[in-house]
Amino acid sequence: MKQGWRWFGTQDAISLREIRQAGVTDVVTALYERKCGEVWPVGEIRARQAEVRAAGMEWSVVESVPVHESVKLRAPGFETYVENYRQTLRNLAECGIKVVCYNFMPILDWTRSQLDYPLPDGSTVLNFDETQVAAFDLFMLRRPGAEATYGPALCAKAKAWYDAATPAARDAAAKGILLGLPGTVDDLTVEGFRDLLRGYAAIDDATLRANLYAFLNAIAPTCQELGVRMAIHPDDPPRPLFGLPRILSTAADIRQMCQAVPYDCIGLTLCTGSLGGNRANDEVAIFREFAHRVHFVHFRNVVYAEGGTFHESGCHLTGKVDMPRLMRLLLDEEARRGEPIVVRPDHGRLMEIDKGRTCYSGYSYGGRLVGLAELRGLEYGLIHGSDLDGKVCVVTGAAGVLCSVMTEDLLRHGAKVALLDLHGDKASAFARELAAKGLADTLPLAANVLDRASLEAARDAILAKWGRIDILINGAGGNHPKGTCPAEQMTPDAKPEDTFFGLDIEGFEFVNRLNFIGTLLPSQVFAKAMLRDGGAILNISSMAATQPLTKVAAYAAAKASIDNFTRWLATHLAPMGIRVNAIAPGFFITNQNRFLMLEPDGKTLTPRGNKVIAKTPMRKFGQPADLCGAVRYLLSDDASFVTGVVLPIDGGFLAYSGV
Repeated sequence: MKQGWRWFGTQDAISLREIRQAGVTDVVTALYERKCGEVWPVGEIRARQAEVRAAGMEWSVVESVPVHESVKLRAPGFETYVENYRQTLRNLAECGIKVVCYNFMPILDWTRSQLDYPLPDGSTVLNFDETQVAAFDLFMLRRPGAEATYGPALCAKAKAWYDAATPAARDAAAKGILLGLPGTVDDLTVEGFRDLLRGYAAIDDATLRANLYAFLNAIAPTCQELGVRMAIHPDDPPRPLFGLPRILSTAADIRQMCQAVPYDCIGLTLCTGSLGGNRANDEVAIFREFAHRVHFVHFRNVVYAEGGTFHESGCHLTGKVDMPRLMRLLLDEEARRGEPIVVRPDHGRLMEIDKGRTCYSGYSYGGRLVGLAELRGLEYGLIHGSDLDGKVCVVTGAAGVLCSVMTEDLLRHGAKVALLDLHGDKASAFARELAAKGLADTLPLAANVLDRASLEAARDAILAKWGRIDILINGAGGNHPKGTCPAEQMTPDAKPEDTFFGLDIEGFEFVNRLNFIGTLLPSQVFAKAMLRDGGAILNISSMAATQPLTKVAAYAAAKASIDNFTRWLATHLAPMGIRVNAIAPGFFITNQNRFLMLEPDGKTLTPRGNKVIAKTPMRKFGQPADLCGAVRYLLSDDASFVTGVVLPIDGGFLAYSGV
């Protein structure tokens, strides 16, 4: 993850120097001096950018470019504010800042009732007390119809709290609820809030949704053109408040937005603390479903008391939100994209270190400093706590479509990887690409899996650098058009050259040698280095090995031999502590099968591609990242009693008979 931090500019009590010393690389800020709806001038953006760079960091995410209330209400003149928004996006993109966090919540940016909820250690956090919120609504705001929102039991509790509360306690609750943040709304009074609520009297959830979708569809083409990614913040908290519409509170809400605005540039700020404000939300499931549209992340946690009352956790890692699983999903998504995502610790405790200076509520230095350290430690532990950490892995065909993703995943889990490819320049280019992502523990080598001498030279270079070999992935292989039959079946009217009788023997031999001999020879060469300490070999099989597919006669035969060889070698090497397994990927689009599955436009399925999808219960092709978990398992000590197994990763293809 890129380590982010929200900074409120020169008016922030925390300096850029302090932020840099927290380990932050990416500052999340905005032109808070600008009023909502104004165009941000390029000169002011560059000045703020230069200020951040001078402190040794980058301004990489905007939080926020607020959306004017006229746009939310679609009030007369809203078009001007939409165009101003577009121009601000253009100006930000001109400066290279292309991730924008914003929200579409009416009037209030977020809502808490207590800004100084005490924890046992004396630090304080933000608290949402549903009784105090109800009391404010019923007896201070006096919103018509509020009783129906809360029900008799909560109304009675709210009345009891209000009657017992001192004027100072009532004022404190109102202040917490009406607190503004820079660049959004100013702190409100009860009267001012009541006036603003009247503007939403005719705006229900459906209307506000429609207004959001209209706004996003209006700016999406500009975002696509500029490469800008919009990351909407969920409702905070994600529950009905003061009769205002709530339209981004649940997975269903996010799903509806993604369907109504079908642009990947229109995505989500995954704020786990905000989503955690609804007990029914499953933050892990939300991240998993919408990962490809998560453009920015806020990580924090919440702890629930009775009913709907919750306070922010004293530790970012503990509470309602399953932070370890979320961090794992983040790492997996970063691996899929090939780039890190900016994450900032959200809302920290107010600790002694910040007593005496005026910090925005939730945005103290010490609390977020600890939160970022907790998140950093969790990330480090997940990456380096793997039992693959330090293992030396050899991957043949490492730069290929599937193997490149598996290779990157192994590196992210601490392995050292020798990148073997027939072409040394291709291996070196891949190594440079990985190094640019911070994954530099590689050794690129030219090696031909059909040439023992080149494999032995590669083995010697690996041993000279790292002293041992623990893992071999026999990734080199694939199909070739000359090893296929154009006709799926022989019929009386079929051209002989399109059938089995026209099969190119040289093509057949090439495919079999590449796959089978290209697995056997590397296994002979590299397994010798495992004889002393043991190790793991992973071969690549296929659906065609178990269920022969039409057309690919050579490939099916070659992969069937891989299955048999995997079991034979597993038996043979078991006394030496060397495990041998294989994965059988289902249908993934690779350079070798693209011509069979997709038309030349690269999007339309061929008739064969349609047949594959029809027989795959999950109704999709696999993504390379789908292989990584199974690969890690088979190579890890968790699979220490697993050998001779061919594991399908196929979306259910082999399990489905077609009926």
